[in-house]
Amino acid sequence: MIKPKIHLVTTESESMQGVVNTINAYDLLLDIKALVSEYYIATFSQEKDWLKISFNNGQKFKIEIKEME
Repeated sequence: MIKPKIHLVTTESESMQGVVNTINAYDLLLDIKALVSEYYIATFSQEKDWLKISFNNGQKFKIEIKEME
């Protein structure tokens, strides 16, 4: 059985203040879009909880964000 890897990531302001802010799925999706656009030339289509990334070579990807409870 493969165990999932868990990575804990905090912002600089959170680590300095000791405060953990909550983030919604839409804000997280916007952040992912900004990061991906820094590394790839692509066309982005966005809805409420998903992001479609289309590359010039015809490849398409859909990233869907859902908060887990």
